[in-house]
Amino acid sequence: MTADPSLRWYCAPEQVPEALRGKLATCWRDVADAGGAVGFAQRLPVGDDVVRPVVDELVAGLDPRLRRLLVATRAGDLAGWLVLTGNADPVVAHWGRVTHVQTALPARGTGIARLLMAEVARAAREDLGLASLRLEVRGGMGLEGFYGQFGWTVAGCWPGALQISADDRRDEVLMGLDLVLIPRATVLTHAPRF
Repeated sequence: MTADPSLRWYCAPEQVPEALRGKLATCWRDVADAGGAVGFAQRLPVGDDVVRPVVDELVAGLDPRLRRLLVATRAGDLAGWLVLTGNADPVVAHWGRVTHVQTALPARGTGIARLLMAEVARAAREDLGLASLRLEVRGGMGLEGFYGQFGWTVAGCWPGALQISADDRRDEVLMGLDLVLIPRATVLTHAPRF
């Protein structure tokens, strides 16, 4: 892949053509089968018959405010993708969640992940007015360092939350990205009196 990549947001099911849905399913299948922490862990190797209905369900839920699909292509080929999900509840509407981050196997090492992560942060901040983003990663995969290079920090984990196989249970690591600088409250040196 040598051509410059292009990025496009899809915000409604009718915007996603059938051919792209097929490419998303193929990418997801290939990444999962190659050991990527993208789901289907207990079904590997996974087939299109399993992945395609999940892609169709994901696309069916696209919404301009609550679920957007970001796709990277290069020379007409799918290079990577992710999903940005917002929150309808006003109490948590200031943050969004990034899921399904994937780089197609032939595009690995070409900077596609960097482009995807930069664009999702930009769009979340500038287009949606979000203050922060969250994502969860599978422990034991080294993904904390990968996302750390894009400014994400570990916020905590759910110990043993992911059952990968009968004898492989992993932590779910919680990560966050601040999109705006929020002044920290002054730390009190003593408890206030009421």
